Parts: sequence; C-alpha cells; structure tokens
Amino acid sequence: MSGPFEGVIVHSWARIGRNLALLALIFGLAAIFGMHHADTLSRPWTLHASPKGLTLQDETHALQHYRQGGFQTLAMPGVGYGVSAHDLWLVLELPAGLRLSPRAYVTVAPALLDRVDLYQVVPGESRPRLRASSGYRVQPSLRPLSLRQAEFDIEADERRASTWLIRVQSRLYTAALVSVQDMGEHQQSELLEGFLVGVVVLFGLVSLALSLVVRYWSPDGHALNLSWMVLGFVALMGMWHGYLRLWLDWHSTVAVSALDAVVASGTLWAFYRWASSMMSMKRYTPWLTWAMKLVALMCLPACAVAFMAGWSPLLGAVAAAGAMMVVVFAGIASQIRRHRIESPMYLLFALIAAVLVAIKVLAERGVLPYTSGTAYGWLIALAVACFALLLDLLTRAMDERQLARADRDCLHAMLLHEKSQLELRVSDRALALSNANEALRLTESSQRELLSLASHEFRTPAAMIKGTLDAMECVSEPLPAGVALKVDALRTASSRLIFLANKLIAHDRWRELSVKPQLRSMGVREWLLEVLGDYEDEVPVRLKLPPDDVELRADAVLLRIALQTLIDNALVHSADGQSMVRVNLVVLPRQLEIQVVDAGPGIADEDKPQVFERFFSVGSDQSRGLGLSIVAAVARMHGGQVTISDAQPHGACFHLTLPHLGLRTPSEDDDGD
Repeated sequence: MSGPFEGVIVHSWARIGRNLALLALIFGLAAIFGMHHADTLSRPWTLHASPKGLTLQDETHALQHYRQGGFQTLAMPGVGYGVSAHDLWLVLELPAGLRLSPRAYVTVAPALLDRVDLYQVVPGESRPRLRASSGYRVQPSLRPLSLRQAEFDIEADERRASTWLIRVQSRLYTAALVSVQDMGEHQQSELLEGFLVGVVVLFGLVSLALSLVVRYWSPDGHALNLSWMVLGFVALMGMWHGYLRLWLDWHSTVAVSALDAVVASGTLWAFYRWASSMMSMKRYTPWLTWAMKLVALMCLPACAVAFMAGWSPLLGAVAAAGAMMVVVFAGIASQIRRHRIESPMYLLFALIAAVLVAIKVLAERGVLPYTSGTAYGWLIALAVACFALLLDLLTRAMDERQLARADRDCLHAMLLHEKSQLELRVSDRALALSNANEALRLTESSQRELLSLASHEFRTPAAMIKGTLDAMECVSEPLPAGVALKVDALRTASSRLIFLANKLIAHDRWRELSVKPQLRSMGVREWLLEVLGDYEDEVPVRLKLPPDDVELRADAVLLRIALQTLIDNALVHSADGQSMVRVNLVVLPRQLEIQVVDAGPGIADEDKPQVFERFFSVGSDQSRGLGLSIVAAVARMHGGQVTISDAQPHGACFHLTLPHLGLRTPSEDDDGD
C-alpha cells in the first residue's frame, strides 16, 4: 500500500500491536489470578500432607502417622516443600454424600513428578492397598491412564466415605497439586487442555509466519532469532508438561534426562541469540553479551552435574535460567541508568515474568500458597512476553519498511528529476551537434566545390603545357643541354600536376556517388574489358580472364574508380615506368578476386597495414594517400575487402575480393537489377 495515508496506517498498526500486547498481558494476569482464586475456594473433599522434613519409610508407616494425627490439613489443593530428598505423602478424604459420577478422576500435578503411587485405605486394615502408579518416570504404557501427568480413575460411592493415600516422589522439587473431578468435569478439563495445547502450537506457527514476514521486510536476523526462541519455548512447554515424554515413550531414564537437558539448554541458547541481537541493536555494553553467552554455554554442564548428583537435570537448567535473568536485569538496569532504553515494554514484561518466577520458587518452598496460579503463572507470563516481542518486532519492521519506502520514493523522484534534466541537456546538445554538422557539411561542400573547380582549372593548362613540351621533342634541332634538362623537369611537373588533378576529380566523384551507391547486376568479364579499354595500347597493362564469367551486383562506377586507382598506382610504382602490370580475375566458389600485380620495388611489411589509410604515402608517392583509401572504402561498401601481398620475384600484388552471385550464363540480361 502506498499513498499519502501510508504513514498513518503503519503507525496505527504499531499502536494496535502494542495495545494487543498489553491486552494479552492483562488477560494473562487475569487468568493467573483466576486460577489462584479458584484454588482458594472451599471444596467438599479434604487434603492432608505429611510435615516438611518428616521421613516416612513406607505406606504403612505413613498411614499409621496419619491416623495418629501427624498430618497437617491443607487449605489449598496444593503444597510445596521445595527441593527435598524426602517423599511427600498426601491423604485425600472423600466424605459420604459427595456427588460424583460412578467413575471419578484424581489428578496429581505438575507433570514433572517422577513417580506418584495411589493407595486405597480400607477401614480396619493397617496396610493400604496399591491401586496404580504413574508419573514422569513411569512408562506411559504402564500408567492407568496414558496421559501427560499422573491421573487415576477411582470408584466413588456417595453412600460412604473413602480415604486415599498418595505418595509423591520428585527429584526436581517436592510439590504437588491435587484435584478430584467427576467424568463431566474431567472431559471439560481435557477439552480445555486440548484447546490450550492447540493455542500453543498455533502460537509457534504464527511466530514462524511473523518471523518470515519480518525477515522479508527487515532482514536483520532479529526475527529469525526470535523464531528460534519461540520454538524453543514451545518445546520447553511440551517437555515441562510431559507431552514429549508421553509422545516418545522412552524406557531409558538417561535418555529422557538427556532430552530434558538438551531442550532446556537449547531454549536458553535461543534466548541468548535473540537477546544478543536485540541488545546489539540497542547498543548494549559488550560485557552483557559475553555474560549471557557464558551462562547459556554453562546450562548443559549444569544439567549434567545435577543429574550426576541424583537430582533432575532441570535443576541445572533452572539455575542457569536464574543466572541469565540476573544478567539481563543487570543490563536493563544499566541502560535505564544511561537513559538509553528504547522500549519500556520490554522492561514491563521482564519484570512481570521475573516476579512470577520468584512467586513460583517461593510457592514450591512453602513460603507462599502453592496453587495453579503460582505453579503455572510464569509460563503464561513468558508466553505473553514472547507474543509481545513478536508484535513489537513486527511493528519495528513495518516502521523500517516505511522509512525504506520513503527513501526509495525520494530517490526515485530525484532520479526522475535528473532524467528530465538529462533529457533537456541531451536535446540541447543534439541540436547544437546538428547545427555543427550542418555547418560542417556546408563548409565541406564549399571545400569540395573549390577543389573540384581548382582541379578542373589546373588540369586544362597542365595538359596544354605537357602537350607543348611533348611537341618540342619533334623539333629537328636538338635543344641545348641546359634547356633540355629544364624541359624534362617541366614535363615531369606537368605530369604530376595532371595526375593530382585527376585524383582529386575522382575522389570528388566517389564522394558524390558513395552517398547512395547504385547497385546493379553485371557481368565481370565485360566490365573488366570495358575498364581496361580506357587505357591506350602502349600502356603496359595486360588482362588475364578465366573461361567462365560470373555475375556481380555492384556499382559499376565506383568499382571502376577503385580498379583504375589500383592500376594507376601499379603503373606509377613500376620499376622503370614501362614494366608490365598484370590484372588477373580469379573466380572462387562464393567470391571473386581481382589481382593487380606490378613489378615495382614492393611495399615494406611495416607499411602494409597503413597503405589503405588516408594521407599515407610511401616514398615519393604522388597520390598523397587518397587513392588506396578510396579503394578500401569501395570494397567495404560492396561487402568485400582489399589486401596486399608481395609479388614474385619482386613487386606488390593488390587483391580486391568481392562476393558474387554465381556463374553467368550467356542468356542473362547484363542490365538486369
């Protein structure tokens, strides 16, 4: 979308994104408070717990201690003793008259409890009966209900009371939440749990989609790192709630512990990658990135140490996550002190998540009531924080895209302006060049007219002088030696003047005809005989023709000028002026070659590439470089070329090569086009 309202729309979306993040935070806090408040309501059943630090050997000892009044009655459905090596014993009393369906369900949460044993207390018996076992370390196939956490189905009879003994073993923390539901409530809770799982999966997919969108708009790496963090968070939630264990159904405790350590460490490393990229954008201090990287690298060794000590490897991950949180808060505090924080929303969500994590830890140690809100509130806070970060990153990318588009539009406008200015300058320059060409054409036309007039005017008196001097040779009385020398010099000068005038006239004629060559089909043999007929019999020029005639499409006038130029050039450069000049016609499959061979001194190899250039002459050449350049131009005009080689035993050979139309039959019209 582009236009004058684009900035308003983008900024509106930015405000909507931040408002949605705050709204999600409000709903998350409301959900946490609602979960906590629901657990504080009175229940028709009673839960008792063994005192903290009390060691009970077995279920018989625990039941005896309970009957002696050694258990404490809980006001909440949960209890937390923190990290402890002692088992937690719970007694669940279902009074008579409790309206439950014939089949009731007892759930002991959270999902990371290692083992939960359910015993039924039978009146009059000192030893309770073991009904079923479940938990994180019990294979899903051996559980009474193949669910993610410890769940048991019991037979409830509202006509009489029943007592149940629960043993909880946990290496992560000693805490438990107990709930009793009938079949309808259990189905509703399962539906709600499935809905929440779907929301989490959808959240992961949406985060990937948003990261792709943000990466397209702003490919700076923040979106990709945030996507990895969100995926790590989803995997951590799946592991923390038992979904990975239920799905994999692994028998090896070591393998399950290794999976927990890898998932927790991967999530922490993904958080480090995202946070370091964002902090680089915010110009955080370098020590913070190194500290976060060190904590992320120490997560896996901490998990291994906790496992070897007999505890859950997640304790090491929790310790590393706590250290990471301390480092992050130190960096945020440093930026607040320097007034360089860019988004206070980060600080708000970080504080809420940290507070809820602290509440969870205190509730697990028994300092605060252990309820569903205190046990799972930190997960909701982290989910909302990730969602808020995605929205904030998306709005930032949209802002950057808007700025980039504005810069692009400005640059495009500048280019259009420069293009219009360039077109004006080019138009002015073209007009000036056209005027200059017209002036040059007029000047050249005047020059050509002057040269033509001068050539014609010079040739007539020069011919008269030469004729007079030639007539003096018929005088019977010999001329004095001095006079004879001067007459010979005058004869040579007049011949040279006549030669230059003829060349200038030929050059001027070629310039006029070369503007638009008149191409016609002609027979080469007849044309050559006509060209050679212009020379008198005493001129030493001999023509050698093949038996077959070929047809050529060319301008007869221009070719005539070119060939006569080559013949005249050969006559001038003959050894004594009387040596024979040979003109040969060679017919090739697709070309014909007219060879002009003289017996002169030849042309040096270093001069051969330049002889066809204008104004280049060798020795005392009278042509001043005009003739051979005309020959080369005529050859190119007809699609051919002219070259030079050495003749044997001495002299030069010029090769005029032209494409022909094939053999000519006697019935063809010589004047046909």
